[in-house]
Amino acid sequence: MAKPFLLLLFVASGCVAPMKPASPETVSPALRKYGSLLESYISCTGNGKIDSRGFFSGELTFKYMSQHDSSFLQFKDILGRKALLMWFTPHNVFAWNLIENKQYDYEQILEFFPFLYIVEPKDITKFLWGVQPDIAKPVSDDPSRDLMDLSLQFETGELDQIPFSLISATFKDLNMNQSIKINIQKRMHHTTAVNLERVWGLIQS
Repeated sequence: MAKPFLLLLFVASGCVAPMKPASPETVSPALRKYGSLLESYISCTGNGKIDSRGFFSGELTFKYMSQHDSSFLQFKDILGRKALLMWFTPHNVFAWNLIENKQYDYEQILEFFPFLYIVEPKDITKFLWGVQPDIAKPVSDDPSRDLMDLSLQFETGELDQIPFSLISATFKDLNMNQSIKINIQKRMHHTTAVNLERVWGLIQS
């Protein structure tokens, strides 16, 4: 594989008075269902960082916009240059290398982001919204690819003053001695819409 770029909840009750139920706004998205989030909000934005170790080591920062089941990500390199754009739809991924002015197909994107061997594109949007996706058993059409060496772990923590938020996902390829960690540093849910197709079109123009 060449050059990858790249979740004990304790509920306490008072001894004197019962605890007031938490409002939806104060419940971590990691403890809520993806469907309930989509009923409460229309879009989600935030930013984070990808830390890659192994054959390729480096960091990329990114900003994202997500609406319903699709997401748009904009990556910057260590020099602060806009390096990569990605658009995740439920079943596909589109990517454009801004520095080399080159677009990638799905097979090429798998080389840069090998965690897509384990998760589907729609799972990336769930993660960005703050919900841990259900990871199915990895399946590959490539008989030479041993997916048993691939793992994906999630971590929760406090984010934007909300505890037990989904804050990171770590992908490991034991066979290739590579790892990619995606850290979410800010996440906000909104009741307003974002036109992802328009954003993608404007940046490409």
